[in-house]
Amino acid sequence: MHYLSHRISAAILAAALTASWSLTSMAVDVKDSLDVVSDTNRSAAASQKKIDELSGQSRALLEEYRRLQDGVEYQAAYTRELEGLQQAQRIQMEELQRQIAQAAITAQRIVPLMRSMADALEKFVVLDLPFHHEERINGVLLLKRRLNEPDLSVSAKFRLLLEAYQIEQGYGSNIEAWRGPLQRQGEELSVEFLRVGRVALYYQSLDGTSSGYWNAALEQWVPLEPGFNRSVTQAMRVARNQVAPQLLQLPMQAPGDAS
Repeated sequence: MHYLSHRISAAILAAALTASWSLTSMAVDVKDSLDVVSDTNRSAAASQKKIDELSGQSRALLEEYRRLQDGVEYQAAYTRELEGLQQAQRIQMEELQRQIAQAAITAQRIVPLMRSMADALEKFVVLDLPFHHEERINGVLLLKRRLNEPDLSVSAKFRLLLEAYQIEQGYGSNIEAWRGPLQRQGEELSVEFLRVGRVALYYQSLDGTSSGYWNAALEQWVPLEPGFNRSVTQAMRVARNQVAPQLLQLPMQAPGDAS
């Protein structure tokens, strides 16, 4: 009985030792497994952090690329705009250079022409009816002097010439009355003058008792019959806007008529 009890105790001890070893072994395995899981989790966390860092870097690089790409496209568009502007400026400069060259040629041709026109205007005034004669001749002489001024531009010279022609042209479309001196038969008289366009030029004494007209063929003043005095007086009143315009009964010299 004692022997049997000893054997049972030994068996129980052996079983306990075996169970203890198994538990220890299992604990070691569990610990190892937990360590593996912990290491795996740490590795996964580290990997995820690395992934997040790489993802952030990738986004930053993508944004930088897009920014640079936008900058490149803007620069390319700006460069194209500058090239177009430069091309337009080059075309404009070429056109201006052509105009300058053409202007130089025109100036070489128009200056002699303007001088010739001034000479023709002077001859015309000299041969025209002798109204405001001294004033008009002096105006043409001043014009010719201005045309010879080197500091005066071609456009300014042409404007002066055009104004002189316009003034002379204006005399042909209106009538005018004024008081002035008349040289006749060696004496100077104060008379009233009447100009009817460029067709006729009359005078009348201040008392209205004598009148006359300029005979272009004879180049002298010719007296009118007393019967025309009233008509000349009335025409002068029309010229001064003292009465309404009306039909004038004035003698006219026919072209080429010296009588």
